[in-house]
This record gives sequence, C-alpha cells and structure tokens, in this order.
Amino acid sequence: MLKDRTRIERQLALSQQKLSAFETQLASEGVTGKAKGRNATWRHLNADYRQLKRRLLAVVAVEAREAAAVQRKAELAAAGQSSEG
Repeated sequence: MLKDRTRIERQLALSQQKLSAFETQLASEGVTGKAKGRNATWRHLNADYRQLKRRLLAVVAVEAREAAAVQRKAELAAAGQSSEG
C-alpha cells in the first residue's frame, strides 16, 4: 500500500501544479469565480485533482484499518500468552 500512497501523492502534486497553472492562466484572461466552472479544461483538471485526493484519503483509511488490525492481533496474542502463564 505504501507504493500506492507514494504514487498517488506524486500524481496529486503534479495535478495540483497543473490546476494552479491553468487557474493562473484563466485569471490573467480575467476568468474568475463561477466562470471557471464553464471552462471544460478547468473542470477536467479539477476533477482529476479531486479524484486523486479521494484516492489518497481511501489509502489512508485502509492503512489505518490495517494498523488497527495488527494492533488487535498483537493484543490478542499478548492476552493469550498471559492467560497461559
């Protein structure tokens, strides 16, 4: 999962750079606010960015779940050893 996380973080950074650069370009053309939403390229870049953010959040959730499972297994193993002794 670590490989996925680093890959997604890298893609997210690149996507954020592309989106920021395009927003700067739009701002220089005088396009701001809701008018950005009418631009197909901006919508596409924004959707890619949001999708990658959601993927990263999902990876973080899976990592937390896996860490909790490992901790529970360790606690059960420790409880089993203490009851035998």
